[in-house]
Amino acid sequence: MEQCFFSGSNSGEGFFNQFDGVIPPWVALKRYFMIKGGPGVGKSTLMKRVAQRAEEKGEEVERFYCSGDPDSLDAVRLVGREIVLADATAPHCMDPNLPGAVEEIVNLGEQIDRTRIVKYRDEIEELISKNKKSYRKAYAFLGAAKNLEAERYHEIAACVDREKIIKCGKELSDVAENKEDRRERRLFLDAISCKGRISFLPRMIKENEVYCVTGRYKDVITDLLSKSIPSDRKEVFCSPLRPQCVNHMRLKERAILLTSGDSADGRKFISEEFLKKVPDKSTDVFFPEARHMEEEAMKCLAECKQIHDELEDIYRECVDFERITGRTEELMEFIDTL
Repeated sequence: MEQCFFSGSNSGEGFFNQFDGVIPPWVALKRYFMIKGGPGVGKSTLMKRVAQRAEEKGEEVERFYCSGDPDSLDAVRLVGREIVLADATAPHCMDPNLPGAVEEIVNLGEQIDRTRIVKYRDEIEELISKNKKSYRKAYAFLGAAKNLEAERYHEIAACVDREKIIKCGKELSDVAENKEDRRERRLFLDAISCKGRISFLPRMIKENEVYCVTGRYKDVITDLLSKSIPSDRKEVFCSPLRPQCVNHMRLKERAILLTSGDSADGRKFISEEFLKKVPDKSTDVFFPEARHMEEEAMKCLAECKQIHDELEDIYRECVDFERITGRTEELMEFIDTL
């Protein structure tokens, strides 16, 4: 069984890392493999092979995709055995806290031919510089979109009937109000990417009882409803543009999903019914302008992907993939013993 998420986001605040959410705070991690190496050396391929092998054995697998390249994996979690493999390079660099006992570095970069790669140094530096420039432009557009969305949010939130929000949240809650241990896992189901807006919501809708917020103000109402639910083991799926806001929320043990996503069947909450007064008309302007800024950002992210592909092509020429395959097989055999 497969579940898919994003562990990071191209946001209005730059790259926003939610890598802590790969491991739910209520589980005891057994083993964490931190995979190092340059672009194109096989980090994502290794994780895909491990995930596929686990699924063939009937294991539950969680895949965490890269918002910069939605075809590439950032991490894999083997749920039943609490084993994680993750890309430990920028922008989510990691090092072991308990080396050997829990975490272990898998360095695929050792298979790069140093005598060959140094010949491409100038070209690599130029591509990295171009990539940073394209990301700066993307984040400038996303920052503008975030500011518009933030102003819209505050205007709408000021018109909300808070008592109605709290009452509805309690109806969905699965713990007592005074429970102190309210652990939550934070990830993304949506991404602003080089391929446009991508969402894994349709997969999750199939597996849960759905409560869908509709209407012009659905994003704000979903965020406020989610934050009013005093639930333990709550999975929160943040807005890719404004990660402090919630687009979807799941109570996994009860298979309940609250979402602002489109085309979701289930019990409907109409966002307008949670308002005490009508928001200022300026909110109607902010939303389409923010979407326009997102579209411009995604053009820049497409440039980033093209540049990254060129970097990968260079590194692939300088990697001993036979040794990479051997290291992958060795690692998979070791994982089978855990």
